[in-house]
Parts: sequence; structure tokens; C-alpha cells
Amino acid sequence: MIASTPTLWTRLTLAAVASALVLLLILMAAPGNANALGQKPDLTVIVFASGSDPRPVVAPGLQTDLIVSVSNMRGDADAHKVVLSTTLPKGLKFVSSDPPPAKIESGNRLIWEVSVFPAKALPRLFDVIIEGDPHLAPGSQVEISADATSDEKNADSKYNHDTYTLFVQQAGPALVFTGSNLDSLPLTPDSPVTFMVELKNAGNLPATGTSMKMGLPSAVKFDKADPPPDSSSGQDFTFKLGDLARDETRSVTVTIELDPQQAYDLQQSGQLLSFDFEASRIAFGKEITDSHFQPTKRVEAAGQNAAVWLTVEGAKEPGEVSPRDDVTCVITYANLGNQPAHKAVVTLNLGAGLATARSDPRPSGTLADDAYPGGVSHWDIGDLDIGQSGSIRSIVHVTSVDDDGALVNASITADGIDTDTSNNTASLLWHSPLPPGTLKSMRRTSAVEPVGESEEASVRPASHRLRHLFELILLIVVVLIIVRARRNA
Repeated sequence: MIASTPTLWTRLTLAAVASALVLLLILMAAPGNANALGQKPDLTVIVFASGSDPRPVVAPGLQTDLIVSVSNMRGDADAHKVVLSTTLPKGLKFVSSDPPPAKIESGNRLIWEVSVFPAKALPRLFDVIIEGDPHLAPGSQVEISADATSDEKNADSKYNHDTYTLFVQQAGPALVFTGSNLDSLPLTPDSPVTFMVELKNAGNLPATGTSMKMGLPSAVKFDKADPPPDSSSGQDFTFKLGDLARDETRSVTVTIELDPQQAYDLQQSGQLLSFDFEASRIAFGKEITDSHFQPTKRVEAAGQNAAVWLTVEGAKEPGEVSPRDDVTCVITYANLGNQPAHKAVVTLNLGAGLATARSDPRPSGTLADDAYPGGVSHWDIGDLDIGQSGSIRSIVHVTSVDDDGALVNASITADGIDTDTSNNTASLLWHSPLPPGTLKSMRRTSAVEPVGESEEASVRPASHRLRHLFELILLIVVVLIIVRARRNA
């Protein structure tokens, strides 16, 4: 046997591995230098709007606040001799910054210098104020760019650069309605309604002499407001709200009630009541209306509206069940009214041939009822808030199905006035499947059967028989004419 010896390639590979291990030990033993092990800083730059209006907008001749943020939170090593630069496009002018830039190049490139930025350190923020050129065109866009560099190469270059787009808008104030809960509150005859209306100066200049005008329908009576109206005339009320700074909001809370002499007729007719709100301000000595808000309301009956729905899962065919089937009935209940429903109870009634196998949740109780031989189960739901809903899953076992079908009925009751009793019950009527071949035999009997020779005459149309009779008469007439002509000859 010849002893095996290492090949030249194997010896070279082992030597390379050994050399690498020695080099790694030397690096580990060397004084701490994070970059020697491949760790690098990872500078991240972000630009965004700040101040009272954080929207990315700028207006001709107006100032805008920006923040340029730089961080090394993603980096594993310190960043040395960091240079942060921000370049302003044509149309934007530098006003000031905190801290101020170390220098400004070409009039539009702001430069800040940081000697050391530690790894994992929190971001540093540079507040910058810029101003839009008076000739900026509303509707156009301008883009700001920012970069951060250091002596070390960034671990990921995609983070040390950012751009931020500002949209140029027209200079001036702009009053807009930002919200009201009037739409979501029920307007009922029996109690006052308190709602809120809010407006905001969404423009880029302060709004002076702002006011809100409110017009109420004739069937609505004004009760009170906070702040109170400064003037009124009939159903029109004016609230003076003073000056609104850029991005500032003001709200008015109003309490109203229905005229009892008109409430019942409005409820029965379903007529919509229209409210009217206007936001205006003073500019150049004149009143200017900025926005208009006109919600409508319908008078509702006060009370709960307990409702129930009944659906089926697991039936092989819709409306059909067979003995020994287990069918899941899903009872869904809700309060659709404008007042809470107290002491709500849901009931499941089963006709003959049906029985409850199990339910989730378990019923509060069961009882026998001659009208529903399958049993009656009930669940004490308790109180249902406005809009609150829930469901019950009940598995029904089928033992037999009468010719008239198997009846399943669900109902819900609650204390107080129910504004709509038509949705308090829901029912299903199940039938047995048709016997096998029923549809096939029905198709055969309805099809046209072939007839024999003896039956053909009986089923021929009368028009055919008349045509044959006419041909026979015509033939006799022709024969008579021929015979007479021969005699005369």
C-alpha cells in the first residue's frame, strides 16, 4: 500500500487559512479601532417643514420654517469631520438658521461642520428659515436637497442624502370649515341637541376680523352658544371670532331644540332641515366669504331600535335540510336607534323536527312552547349602546321535516320605545330535498312524445283538413268541366 501525501493545493490552502487566523488575532489584539474591523458610520439626513404650519408649502414673499436633521444612530462607528450641506433652489432665499452655517457657498449652499458625530447618537437638528421669491408662480414646485459626509465612507450611501419638495401656494389667509358633529347627532323632538362647528385658517397669512354666520331652519329654536352670538336677526346668528393666525382654529358650540308644534309633522313627512354656515374675514376694508357649509338633518323619533337578522351556514342547498343534518344558525343583533336599548333579550324559536345541539354563547335559559315544539332558547344581552351589535351561533339538529317545512324564528326585545318594530323578528323555513329523479321525470312528462299513425289524424291541425277538402272539390269541378266539354263536341 502506498501512503497518501498532501498535494500542493492542499498545503497552500492550509497555509492561507493559518495566515488568516494569525492576521485576525493581530487585529483583535490591536488597540481599539472600530473602522479596522469594518465598522463604519451611517449618517442619515432628513429635511422637513416645521413651525406652526408643518405642511410642505411656501408662498411668494413669505417665510417658511424647515428642519434639517442629521444622525448617526444607524452607524457602528464615530463619524469624523462631518460636513452637512443644504442647497436651496432658485426661488428660495436663506434668512437665518440655528445654529448658523459655518459658511455659505454660491449664495444658496449652506454648510455646517461637526468635528465628531458619535455612533448611536441622537439626531442633531438645524432650524432653517427661508423665504419665497415674490415672483414664485403659485402651483409650481421647488426642491431642497441636503447631504452629509465624513472622513469615513458611509455604511449605506442612500441615507446620507435627502430631498424635500415644497409646493408654491397663493399668499393670503383662507378660512375653511374643518369639522362638525351635527351630522352624527340625532335631531329628536324630546330633547335639545348640542353640536360643535370648527373652522381654521388654512392659509399662509393671518386672517383678520373673522366671523361665522349661522342660519337655522324655521322649525329649529336657538337655545344658547359658546361663545354667544354677537348679533342675530330672526334665524340668522353672527359670531365674531377675531383674528386667526396661520393654522389657528376656532370652534363654536351651539344648543338648539325643535319647535314642538312642527316636530311631529316633520317626523312623519321625513322632510330635510337645512342648516347654513359661512366663514368670512375682513380684507381691504371689505368682508370676504371664504367657505360655506350647509348640512341637512332629518327629524328622528327618539328611542332604541333593536334589530335582528338570521342567516344559515352549513346547508347543502339553500332552504333545504334533511334528517340528521346539523345546520349552524347565526343570529346577528344590533341597536340601530338613537338611544341605548336596555335589557335586550334575543330569542330563538324552533319548529317541529328541530332541536338545539349547542350554542355560543350558551343561552340564558330554555323553555317549552306548544307553538314551537323544537324548544325556545333565550339570551339576556343586557344593554346595547347606540350602534352596538353582536352575534350568536347556534347549531340546530334536524330530526325530521314536515311537509309544511321546518320553521326557525329569531326575535329581539328591549325596554323603552322601539322606533322600528319591523326588524324585531327574522324567520327561515326549511324544506326537505325533492326525491331523487323528481326533476328528471318532470322533464320527461313535459317533453313532446312521438305519435303513431292512428293518432296522427287526430292531432292534425284543422287547416290541413280544410285544404284537402278544397282540393277534392276543385278536382270534381275540373272533371265536370271536361265531361261537359266532350258532350258539346
